Amino acid sequence: MMTSEGTVMGWALHSGVARALAQAAGSRRLLDRLAAAFFAVVCLGISVYALVRPDYNWDMVAYVATALEDRHSDPVELHAETWKLISERASESQLYALQQGNPYNLNQWQNPADFQSQLSMYRVKVGYIAILRTLEPVVGLVNAAMLLSILPSLALGAFCLYWLAREGALQGAFVLAPLLVLADYAHMTTAVVPDMLVSLVSFVAVYLLLRRRDLTACLLLFASVFLRPDNIILVFALLLTAIAFGWRVFPLLVTFVAALAGGMIAAKFGGHPGWWAHFYFSCVQIQNSMANFHPDFSLVGFARGYIRGAVVAVMDNEWPAIFALLLAGWALLGRAGRTGGDRENALVFALAIGTLGKFASFPLPDDRFYFVFIGAMSMVLVTMWKPRFDVAGARRG
Repeated sequence: MMTSEGTVMGWALHSGVARALAQAAGSRRLLDRLAAAFFAVVCLGISVYALVRPDYNWDMVAYVATALEDRHSDPVELHAETWKLISERASESQLYALQQGNPYNLNQWQNPADFQSQLSMYRVKVGYIAILRTLEPVVGLVNAAMLLSILPSLALGAFCLYWLAREGALQGAFVLAPLLVLADYAHMTTAVVPDMLVSLVSFVAVYLLLRRRDLTACLLLFASVFLRPDNIILVFALLLTAIAFGWRVFPLLVTFVAALAGGMIAAKFGGHPGWWAHFYFSCVQIQNSMANFHPDFSLVGFARGYIRGAVVAVMDNEWPAIFALLLAGWALLGRAGRTGGDRENALVFALAIGTLGKFASFPLPDDRFYFVFIGAMSMVLVTMWKPRFDVAGARRG
């Protein structure tokens, strides 16, 4: 048997400093504070990095252009004004990547009509575009686009700490922070997309459902669909859960029907090409122009989209592995008798089927599309687990 007695390590373990650290480790209050500080530093660090080094991605260009459509209907004028605003902030290397980084970007840079044709897939985020236009007079359109990722990121971090504190699970922040980062929290903060904003709204809605404040939660869920229409998958998953677990079904049914109708109206007036054309563009073959793009349905193309999505998700993204680990963790918590209340288990079920439903409805492989489900599922499971790292917690276990 190996021993550390008589060694430098043995001396260190028996020193006064080691005893003081061991005593500190026995303090739940201290470790709660350290966990909260760790989580806060992670969130603040990511937000500061995003502010200093934002990701000038293609979606940013498209959202800025969509926000400008209310004053520039001519494709050439819209194209010129969009790139003027982006060029004022982006570096030379960032501009090169946006304009010439690949054949698709180069075509969009050279062809204003093709560029405008892409925006039909962005107009459907009517709530997000409206917020961009509201903030534009205050900070400018490009800054508004960045802030709509950074500010929700900070708010989400603060809300997660509030949730952990309310559940007496602050030390769970040591586990939650790396889970959220792996699930794409950092990249979603630096990129200009509505995903962080819709995640904040969805997390609050899930928390309100946990607290049985269903009507307020339903209002937030309805609003979230106008930030990202595909968040209706979360609403539908919660509706199925309400039926299966005996919740009040009517509020979620009304929310689902209203959100579906609102999304269809937004799609119609925004000129969205339809589910299959969008599926073909995103999952089968990218198109330089979406004008009058109405491909015939193809079983081969349909299968290719799902195969590509599954392969890229497993090989290049983290959400499938995290999802499997979360399901295993849920089972282990049940085996250990740490299942929480009925609402907690029902919400984990809703988020699990929502993850599967999101992929089934549109097999995009990127982590950010699943963050609402994976992140909220991580949050609920951590509060059910309530991990303790202090000595008193170890004795309790």
